[in-house]
Amino acid sequence: MAPMAEVISFDPDEKTLKGNAPVPLARPDRVAVLRSGSVAVFALVTINGVPQGERRFLFDVSPGEALFGVPSRPEGRSHQVIAVPYEECRLVAGPLPERCSGLEGVRVNEATDNLTEEALAAWLQQWSDRWVAVFEHAKISLPGIAAIEVPDSAPLVDRLWQFHLNVLAGLHQLHEQETQATAQRFYERQRLNQQVSDRALGDLTAVFNPRQAEFLHEGGPLLAAVGAVARAKGISVSPPARSEDPERIKNPLDAIARSSRFRTRRVILTGKWWTADCGPLLAYAADDNRPLALLPKGTGQYEIFDPTLEQRRPLTGALARQLSPVGHMFYRAFPDQAMNSIDIFRFAMRGRERDLFSVLSIGILSSLVGMITPLVTGILITDVIPDAQRNLVWEFALCLLAASFGNTLFGIAQSVASGRLQTLADLETQSAVWDRLLKLRVSFFRNYTIGDLQGRVSAISQIRRILSGTVLQTIFSSFFSALNLGLMIVYSPSLSLVALGITAVIIVVTNASSFYTRQQMRPLQKMQGELNGLIVQLIGGVSKLRIAGAEQRAFAFWASQFRQQLKLSLSTEAIEDGMTLFNTFLSTVSPALLFASASLLITPAQAAGTGPLQSSLSIGTFLAFNSAFGTFLGGATSLSNLLIQIMEISVLWERARPIIEEPPEVDQDKTDPGRLLGGVKLDRVSFRYQTDGPLTLDKISIEAKPGEFIALVGPSGSGKSTTVRLLLGFEQPEEGAIFYDGQDLSGLDVTAIRRQLGVVLQNGRINSDSIFENISGGALITMDEAWEAAKMAGFADDIDHMPMGMHTVISEGGTNLSGGQRQRLLIARALVLQPKILIFDEATSALDNRTQAIVSESLDRLRVTRIVIAHRLSTIRNADRIYVISAGQVIQQGNFETLMQEAGLFADLMNRQIM
Repeated sequence: MAPMAEVISFDPDEKTLKGNAPVPLARPDRVAVLRSGSVAVFALVTINGVPQGERRFLFDVSPGEALFGVPSRPEGRSHQVIAVPYEECRLVAGPLPERCSGLEGVRVNEATDNLTEEALAAWLQQWSDRWVAVFEHAKISLPGIAAIEVPDSAPLVDRLWQFHLNVLAGLHQLHEQETQATAQRFYERQRLNQQVSDRALGDLTAVFNPRQAEFLHEGGPLLAAVGAVARAKGISVSPPARSEDPERIKNPLDAIARSSRFRTRRVILTGKWWTADCGPLLAYAADDNRPLALLPKGTGQYEIFDPTLEQRRPLTGALARQLSPVGHMFYRAFPDQAMNSIDIFRFAMRGRERDLFSVLSIGILSSLVGMITPLVTGILITDVIPDAQRNLVWEFALCLLAASFGNTLFGIAQSVASGRLQTLADLETQSAVWDRLLKLRVSFFRNYTIGDLQGRVSAISQIRRILSGTVLQTIFSSFFSALNLGLMIVYSPSLSLVALGITAVIIVVTNASSFYTRQQMRPLQKMQGELNGLIVQLIGGVSKLRIAGAEQRAFAFWASQFRQQLKLSLSTEAIEDGMTLFNTFLSTVSPALLFASASLLITPAQAAGTGPLQSSLSIGTFLAFNSAFGTFLGGATSLSNLLIQIMEISVLWERARPIIEEPPEVDQDKTDPGRLLGGVKLDRVSFRYQTDGPLTLDKISIEAKPGEFIALVGPSGSGKSTTVRLLLGFEQPEEGAIFYDGQDLSGLDVTAIRRQLGVVLQNGRINSDSIFENISGGALITMDEAWEAAKMAGFADDIDHMPMGMHTVISEGGTNLSGGQRQRLLIARALVLQPKILIFDEATSALDNRTQAIVSESLDRLRVTRIVIAHRLSTIRNADRIYVISAGQVIQQGNFETLMQEAGLFADLMNRQIM
């Protein structure tokens, strides 16, 4: 390859340039060749020919390399190119040749690679139609971007003029983008400063008027309305993440919910819903669809908060009819840290303090009213009846009737309040549990079956139900029932000792049985989880069982597992039956013991003459004692039985603990990655599935620059799919790091990364929905975009022949589609949002050659990063780089032609396919 100075011939016009003295390169008809020294080339903005702002470095020029003149407009805004010598240097200059055929093979300065790759990559990709011909049958190659050719007759001056104008246009566009980015950063800084100021003012305002502080909002009416509803639910709200694409979000509320880590559900506002307690809601005005916050205010009342008008008003029936019938309910999420059973109880009870107070206070009142019966009974038998006080008899009878009626009403009220408390607490807890389950790492689910997980999730709800519905109520009612012990001691200390002895026997027996029950419940719960998982697997594999004729063997296997569970259940039920018999026996024996003891204390002595019976324990006192003892024994028995439930909670907690204690995949410390540009890199990554198992990947390094097409090939089990799982964040590397656009994946919100990827995996699932909904994947797309994605995937003709076209409904898993159709549908789903990165894991294995060619041609036209795993090596012929993986290590890399010429695994694999 000849140096530039030997190819261009002109009369020498040698000049000497001083160091750090800028020289404009403004004449497009002349060229200069550097003889000695080195020169830095910069671009700067000019307005009416006057330089403005800072210089932009382009590249360095070394001796033997050429400097071309670049035209600049003398009026308006333009760019000028200047050369700045590092030290004193010499160059020769002259006119540019008319023709360029002799320039073929001339070495272009390698230092310009930085310019073309980094500074102009985005512009060239968008404006590739502006390339102009410069060299005859020679190419100007920009790495990973394009190559250009030119006929021999092209005037070099005209072509370079046009080329340089395009380059300057690209520089101008980059400058505008940087200016906008700078302005955006300034705006963000100002917005954050304003947010801090608004919050400070809000805190000050809240001291005197807490509700008025909500008018100080930022981020638009929707964020303010969401914030008002969220505050009422105890949720912190954040604006949508930078990685969100507003044009692709069906509902902006979803972006806020994802950023703030809470869930939403659509609800229908029908009837007189505002007269009931439906909780805080987000609604929209029917006329202009402006967001509104509906906030409960007392019992059966709501107020409406309109952030657009900055108004608060009581919600009346007339205003309710002006709302859109669709609203949104928010659901809190568990905190990111590990939780215990008490934390779950507190979470469930938040906002339900009033209902909890009602349940407890009614229980206390019921216990106090229950103490009236023994008091009145004792007085009635001892004093009123012997003295024949008829009026007092009627009054005491009415008192006992009122106490009985009051206890009945208290029981009804307590049941209603308890049911309401449990229902609302269940709603919060179950939604939070499923939210936590969906946020866990994918690796967590390898350790549990579906049925087992369902049992563990329901265990959390059972724990909450026991705590909120029984434990506290029993503790408080038993405590106040214990007040009857004081009455018993007042009536007869001796009989009180007998009563305490009976109670002690009940507590000892109950505790012993509860301990033994716990020993049986632990394996029973485990067996139930395993059996539920087995049932789900058998139901899901019915077709395979019938094909293999294995129905009888499947039934026998289930029966053997169910037999073990049945034995454990029977042993547990035997303990419960024994306790039932013991309680029945005690209900008969304890009164007999009490009466026998009382008979020894009642010592009748005939008073002088015909006086009444005298005794150390009168009959009235004994009846009052017996009534108080019944209440006390009931409370003691309930408290003792509570221990069984507490033992049950401990077993249930052991089942639920893995879900609650497992940290979520993304916590508050993870940062948003922003919009991805397409750079992906694995840097010396090692990984193993089990801590004591062998390495699946061993210090593997793979890189894909924006717009590159790389392929991973190798035998089965070499680690290709594991690499994809690491890229998707399904697994975490043991060593090394994974980068997206230079950002370490371990510190990023991996869900925001996945939303920007187009992924087709080997076991990709298809939803039971229309083809359009399956392609959109819940994103906001048009029907034309769905058809375009289907065409790129070679699926459009198939859809045309379906009875309802894009609206054809597909069964769960796509069972009414062929294997190739399912793959093409998944490819269309991956392409429809035009992601910057595509990851295909055997995505075309079921396609025929014709369809494969259509898909390959469509993908080749895309300017996106592609990472492809393929066993059919013909599909990766156009890959920029191929990584050959064996035993978890990269053993070869290069393009298709290079690897075919090397002796190695790739050539062996290719030869096998050719044969």
